[in-house]
Amino acid sequence: MTLEIAIFLSMNGKAREAIEFYKKNLEANELMVVTYEDLARRDSSFEITNENKNYISHSVLQIGKTKLMIAEDVMNPKESYKIGNNTSFCIQSANLSEIKRFYYNLTSDRKVNIIVPLDKNIFSEAYGIIEDPFGIQIQLMYDNRLI
Repeated sequence: MTLEIAIFLSMNGKAREAIEFYKKNLEANELMVVTYEDLARRDSSFEITNENKNYISHSVLQIGKTKLMIAEDVMNPKESYKIGNNTSFCIQSANLSEIKRFYYNLTSDRKVNIIVPLDKNIFSEAYGIIEDPFGIQIQLMYDNRLI
C-alpha cells in the first residue's frame, strides 16, 4: 500500500490524555509519539519551555485498520483552537508524484486556501496543508514508510 488517509485530531494541550483515553477505551495501539522536546532535538529553531516540552508534536495510533493522528496544535497557526478546527485529515503516500498531483489538483481550485505550501521540512520531502471550500483542512504528506 502506498496511499492512506488518516484522521488527525488537534487537542489543545490534552493530546497525551486523549492518547491514553483511546488506548484504554478503544484498544488503540500506540505506533509513534513525538514530543516537542523530541522535535527540538531534530530542529534547533523549535523553541521548547518547561510547560510545553512534554506536549505531543505528533502521534499515530492504530484502531483496527484505521490510523488516528493526535497532536496539540491546530493546522492553521493563525486560528485559535476551537471545536471544529481541531479535526483534519492527512493524505499520505509513498509516491511523491501522487502527493504533488493531489496538492496541485486541489490548489488549482480558486476556492482552496493554502495554509502551508507543499515543501520539504524536517519530517517529509513534501508536506503541505490546504483548506477546501467546505472548511475541511487537508494535510498532504509524502511518507516513504508506506511502501
